[in-house]
Amino acid sequence: MFEKYLIHPKGFRNVREHQEVTGFEVQLRIPYYRGLPMSCVEVIDLSIDGEKINNEDMIITVKGETFTFAELPTVINHRWEMTETITVFVKRPGGLSDGEHKIQAFVSLRISYLPFNNVGDDEKTLVLEA
Repeated sequence: MFEKYLIHPKGFRNVREHQEVTGFEVQLRIPYYRGLPMSCVEVIDLSIDGEKINNEDMIITVKGETFTFAELPTVINHRWEMTETITVFVKRPGGLSDGEHKIQAFVSLRISYLPFNNVGDDEKTLVLEA
């Protein structure tokens, strides 16, 4: 139901550190009708132009604090709320080329009162912001 909102259309950009492009960012919204602790995020799969991104190359920022994907099971005090975005930074020297890119995202959430995971799957073509 909310998966069509998973990839936020704003904030898709290359990231510069000391005049060097070190990677890019994508904004994601939770594909669920309520917020959850980040420890309930079991899967974040991201592909750019058909290329799957390794979880080890992702840094996730929620409420101003950053975590590796491997750290998420321990992040019990940071909630991903329905109306908020998280930032997924992907380490990629040189970033992405200017123009359009096809983004695919899949998120699987563990919900305590459901016998199955809630999943969201979205695909959008976005233009890299300047």
